[in-house]
Amino acid sequence: MQKKILITGSTDGIGAAAAKALVAMGHHILLHGRSQEKLKATVAELSAIPGSGSVEQYVADLSMIASTEQLANAIAQKHD
Repeated sequence: MQKKILITGSTDGIGAAAAKALVAMGHHILLHGRSQEKLKATVAELSAIPGSGSVEQYVADLSMIASTEQLANAIAQKHD
């Protein structure tokens, strides 16, 4: 069963590793990062995985409340 999964900090380290594993299982991944360039590269890398699930990207600085609220609103507008 495909799930929608939000991964914060998904462009490096554990977040990137989790995103690769989950997208390879066919899940719909919502990637979060602070850098548009890193997100773009991560989306390209994940999309190249055979049989991968779909990927969306969201830019936000979670150290700022306003940016965190914008992220939450953007995701809520597109997903249940």
